[in-house]
Amino acid sequence: MGNTSYLFLTLLWSAPLIALQWLISLDVLISHWRVWLPASLLTTLYLIGVDAVALGLGVWVVDLRALSGMLLPVVNVPLEHALYWAALCTLTVQTLILWRERVRLWARIKRFARLIRGGWAALRAERENEPQS
Repeated sequence: MGNTSYLFLTLLWSAPLIALQWLISLDVLISHWRVWLPASLLTTLYLIGVDAVALGLGVWVVDLRALSGMLLPVVNVPLEHALYWAALCTLTVQTLILWRERVRLWARIKRFARLIRGGWAALRAERENEPQS
């Protein structure tokens, strides 16, 4: 095995962002899984393919000593590149879905902020003051 710094750093910047999206909008992303899953997978596979072609033609060169040394079978793309493309595509697709739901999500974020500031008592008081329908 080689150096895992690039792999670790890719996980370090991408995992918290993806986790935050899921934390804030689990129900939205689950309800739209038929959109984000294929879109994320197809764009990731496309970019891995482009990466494989570029590496194969020498358009860009990777020093495997700087990476873990693990390559995806068949396409010979470094694992770190594949993870980067997967994170980038997932974040992009999920962000576009969440942008469409921004009004509902913004209300949820504001409510969460009130919970942080005032605790459960503030939320309970707010709920008691809501008009009954």
